[in-house]
Amino acid sequence: MQIDGTLAATHQRRFDQLEAWVRSNFPGGPKTRTFALVGGAVVLWASWPALAVIAYPAPPLLVLGASALIGFLFSFLLAARQKTLTAFAAVPIKTLTFVAIGLMGNNAFYLAAIARIGPAEANVVHYLWPVFLVGLASALHRRAPSLLQTLGIAFGFAGVAIALSPQMGHGFDLTGVLLGACGALTFAIYSVGRSLAKVEMNVVGPSLGVAGVVALAAHFILEPAYWPTTGQWLAIVLMGIGPFTVANIFWDKATREGSAATISSLAFLTPLVAMMLLALFGLGVVSIVTIIGALFAIAGAVLSSGSR
Repeated sequence: MQIDGTLAATHQRRFDQLEAWVRSNFPGGPKTRTFALVGGAVVLWASWPALAVIAYPAPPLLVLGASALIGFLFSFLLAARQKTLTAFAAVPIKTLTFVAIGLMGNNAFYLAAIARIGPAEANVVHYLWPVFLVGLASALHRRAPSLLQTLGIAFGFAGVAIALSPQMGHGFDLTGVLLGACGALTFAIYSVGRSLAKVEMNVVGPSLGVAGVVALAAHFILEPAYWPTTGQWLAIVLMGIGPFTVANIFWDKATREGSAATISSLAFLTPLVAMMLLALFGLGVVSIVTIIGALFAIAGAVLSSGSR
């Protein structure tokens, strides 16, 4: 317990220092701080494909389960430090289950797609989720998509087609594309469900624990035994702390301080930042065609979301 308390105190000090740094270096008021918080969330989310490449070829369910449990532990230590464990443990079972399935399904499909079609291409396919979200919302409200939404959907699918066009001539992997699309659809369904639930408490941390246990159980049943290398463990730990936990903390702060339209438009930069990180660290081949496809997908997402 003393070790856990020390770790929690260390993490809390780092968050306090980061918040103080944001306030001192971005004195332009809440709007500027919101941009800084969203920027941090985008960079952390964008690190996911690069970390997934480093963790490869560790089985997807193992990577997902271990990183989710690390994210849960990190969130638990923060809650203990902030004396909010009662709220941490008060998330309804139905909400825990739904969020855990959404997180596990989305990321498991995404990891499997990366292994088959590459991180940059899987990233573009995954960014069909705003397009799917528009379709689901229209069906839920029993109304046809508007002209602008239809244009956004067309741009989104065109972007995926452009990004995957180099594969057409040599072994197009339909399974990999479908896995990426399933991840996008899962996240769209998850987003619709969360918007309807209107649960204001932070449910990500506790749900990561459920997702981690289920994913590891599925790993032992469905995947071959595997022990990650030191580098792979480092990537898994960073996944759990960064994209799974800290990014969502930044995002949560931003949504409470800024305009939903503004922060959503900034979030659409995630696939481009992800490809920049892949290229910067030499972890994937990012062609101009893939970048053009990503721009089309982002344009589709912006057009679709802007008219909801």
